[in-house]
Amino acid sequence: MFFSDLINGKVSGRRIIKVISVILLLVIFSGGMVFGGLYFGVRWGVFGRLPSESELKAIESHTSTEIYAFEGELLGKYYIYDRTHVSLDEISPFVTEALLATEDIRFYSHRGTDYRSMLRVLVKNILLRQPEAGGGSTITRQLVKNLFPRENGGFIGLVIEKLKEGIIAGRLEKVYTKDEILLLYLNTVPFGENVYGISAASQRFFDKSPMELSRQEAATLVGMLKATSSFNPRLHPERANSRRNTVIDQLRNYDFIGDDFADSLRALPLELNYAPLTHLHGPAPYFREMLRLELRDWLEQYNEANNTDYNLYKDGLKIYTTLDYQLQLKAEKAVAKQMTQLQNQVDIHYRTAGKSRVEALLTNQLRRTKRYQALKASGKSGTEIMEILSQTREMTFFGWEQEKLMHISPLDSVFLAQKLLHSGLVALEPSTGHVKAWVGGNDFRFFQFDQVLSPRQAGSAFKPFVYAAALENGIEPCDYVSNEPVVFEDYGDWSPANANQHYEGYFSMQGALAHSVNTVSARYLSKAGIDTVIQLAREAGIKGHLPAVPSLGLGTAEISLLELTAAYSIFANEGQPASPRWLMKIEDREGNTLYRSPSHLPTQSVIKPETALLMNEMLKSAVDSGTARTLRDRYGLSIDVAGKTGTTQYNSDGWFIGYTPDLITGVWVGLENPSFSRAYPLPFAASGSAVPLWGEFMLEVSRDPQTRKYTSSSFSELPPALKELMACNMYLEELPRRSWLQRIFGGRDEPPPHTRTQPEKEEEKPPRRERRGFFRRIIDEIF
Repeated sequence: MFFSDLINGKVSGRRIIKVISVILLLVIFSGGMVFGGLYFGVRWGVFGRLPSESELKAIESHTSTEIYAFEGELLGKYYIYDRTHVSLDEISPFVTEALLATEDIRFYSHRGTDYRSMLRVLVKNILLRQPEAGGGSTITRQLVKNLFPRENGGFIGLVIEKLKEGIIAGRLEKVYTKDEILLLYLNTVPFGENVYGISAASQRFFDKSPMELSRQEAATLVGMLKATSSFNPRLHPERANSRRNTVIDQLRNYDFIGDDFADSLRALPLELNYAPLTHLHGPAPYFREMLRLELRDWLEQYNEANNTDYNLYKDGLKIYTTLDYQLQLKAEKAVAKQMTQLQNQVDIHYRTAGKSRVEALLTNQLRRTKRYQALKASGKSGTEIMEILSQTREMTFFGWEQEKLMHISPLDSVFLAQKLLHSGLVALEPSTGHVKAWVGGNDFRFFQFDQVLSPRQAGSAFKPFVYAAALENGIEPCDYVSNEPVVFEDYGDWSPANANQHYEGYFSMQGALAHSVNTVSARYLSKAGIDTVIQLAREAGIKGHLPAVPSLGLGTAEISLLELTAAYSIFANEGQPASPRWLMKIEDREGNTLYRSPSHLPTQSVIKPETALLMNEMLKSAVDSGTARTLRDRYGLSIDVAGKTGTTQYNSDGWFIGYTPDLITGVWVGLENPSFSRAYPLPFAASGSAVPLWGEFMLEVSRDPQTRKYTSSSFSELPPALKELMACNMYLEELPRRSWLQRIFGGRDEPPPHTRTQPEKEEEKPPRRERRGFFRRIIDEIF
């Protein structure tokens, strides 16, 4: 009736107003009833259970486990979500001011929901369609959204989620103070890149703590919260800079800063110090991975024994290690610098020779790949497969300066992989066994295999244990040993060969060790006894398989770089071995100690202190005039250094274990696949690969006041009695004849002085024959 009268124009204006008012009242009443129903339905848990106030009091978010170096520097983290909790006192006020000015200026006056802001959103954003007017969410409601992510979609779902957030926000305001809510928000808010919380974000984008953030850096991070991907300063610097300036304007609008200061901040360029501490990035990734596996097993045992449930990735543990942060950085820098140069030499070497000599090897390697196996399983013939795998495609390869995008065939890619040099470096304190630096490979992103732990043939780097066993067995340093070839009939007529093919003359122990003479070393092994050498190596800490054969004296045993480096501690530590240690302490997030490393106690000596002193003197000769003299000639190192090189057949493995009184550093350089070097030997021995890397590292260590302590000490001087034992030439062309007086009364032969020559590779060439006149020979015979 009303509508027909309305159409015919019979309805008065007053009646129309009354009807519209009734309809509006009904709509409002119905809407209110629906809203009220939804509200109480949400509150009573009809649309999903809400956390109670007691549960909100016990909120615990995932917190990263942090790994620290010896002096407290952060090495890295283990996490599912990269998050680190800090207190409000550890956060710069610049951060909180920027957050309040941008996200919730009335934070300290509302009770979780800012109804004034919500009304502004309703009028401006919805009715007047002015989205630039801003949102109506509060810090408390954003915290709720971070802690309890939305589950429902659609308009009704959005309304339900908004109601949930409002109710939970109110409950949070009841159980927490405003500062506690602010801190909880700053510790949990996401910044993209799987980074959560202001501490992790400060470290990731500026490599500093949140307290050290400048005003403009704080504005950059707060600006990211609007859209973490769109305003990521690494990915989108222009957008991030614009958003940062918006935050600075907000600080000015709310009188946190003045106009002139705001203008000066806006004019500053956006500068980052991006430092991702992910599982793949950051310092010591190989060390952190080794430690992760160890901690995982330790926590399993600890939880079972103590009825706890600590989680390595969620519970914010603090792991304190022995690593020296500055040494670690220097080690990684030295590896990158030297390996770049060595790889260039290798590339030129193989480019000149081509790959024809290793075609069969490359084909065999290719047949082991998953792609070859998949093609074979699909019914392709060998010829068809090789045709497919000879076609070029786009591939990404590791490069020292940057990743390389190349268009090559899979067959060529195998050749590139086979001729890639790998390396490892580990450094430890001989007195405590504390590991100070650990570089397990070229780049953990590409190569997860840890070269510090990988057993490989040690070559001549094992010889010092043979010589130490000989000294312990009563052989004197100046008992000359023939350099003639020796045949071990009981071991298949095995006979050691010298690298320089010289077999003349006689060597003292010092001369043979300094110039790594294989024939003499084999004779010392025979004199000392194979079992004796094995027992000494075991007591020094070498756990790998040691074959009871004469070639053991030449280093055919496969030993890890860590074990061999630590075993040299018996020489640097007056006979006492030092087991490598790297874990100092484990704490939970409250600071309770779960584990503390026992104090280092002196162990029983493996060799006599006098033997250790003699070995130090002989190993110093290897550096001063032997196979490692590059350290003096090329790097000008004037510090006290002792050590031994090791090169296996075909230059497959290059070793140098060198030490000062306060630091032992082991270096290995070689190819992954020894069979490749057998077909295509590397162009350098250890003296041209491992020694330069060691020298580069120690040169930087000696130059830096922060690390110079590892190179400033000197070895103990030999006592007069030991000096007398060493007082002989390293090499004699021939043994002197005993005079008739010595034959009658006895006494030690005093050989005439001889000149030394420099070796080409691992061994010293015999010096030129000394020409003696007739009368000189008569005098020598008589006296």
